[in-house]
Amino acid sequence: SFCVELEKNILLFDYFEGNLPKFDKNKKLYVFASHSHSDHFSLVIFDLRSKYKNIKYILSDDIKVKKEEDIHLVKENETVYIDDLKIETLKSTDLGVAFIITVESKIIYHAGDLNWWHWEGEVDSENKKMEKMYKHEIEKIKNRYFDIAFVPLDSRQGKYFYLGFDEFMRNTNTKLAFPMHCCGDYSLVDKLSKMEESKDYKDRIIHVNEINREFDIK
Repeated sequence: SFCVELEKNILLFDYFEGNLPKFDKNKKLYVFASHSHSDHFSLVIFDLRSKYKNIKYILSDDIKVKKEEDIHLVKENETVYIDDLKIETLKSTDLGVAFIITVESKIIYHAGDLNWWHWEGEVDSENKKMEKMYKHEIEKIKNRYFDIAFVPLDSRQGKYFYLGFDEFMRNTNTKLAFPMHCCGDYSLVDKLSKMEESKDYKDRIIHVNEINREFDIK
């Protein structure tokens, strides 16, 4: 889970467990869930209503919840406007959507499970299909600028752990990239930074190396 706090708004992405900071109640809180997998979504997010009155939920439409006044369901490849937020979606290569949010003159990307899922031991045709799907989605945002991006770097993929992250960074103009979905193996961040593939963008990778970490970004 990641949280972005701006001057007037707070964006909480794919929260499902763990301790949350105390949010400023004078700011608007937007809770995003990219899809229904249990490591990206939990009904616990609705408990936040008791603490924060100025709250809205933006959920992928594969999440089966009753639509209410403060719940907005989004599907792949659409653009919606909620208050001061412009929200664009991409189609995930797994389930649900990736989010692009424009707010307070910032552009933020959260991949959800949109990734180049190349698995060791998988048949070549399936890995090629996944490559094609991922590159098709990244082509939609080719050369776009992002202030912050949250992109998978998954240890379960073995030596192919970096493929999706690398493809994203090479095809976008991203100021700062946060690796996510590391499955607790934060050594992947250092490993990628030392690889030849990342030489052109390694200084833009944020070294996430523990949970409950705060970054002050100007």
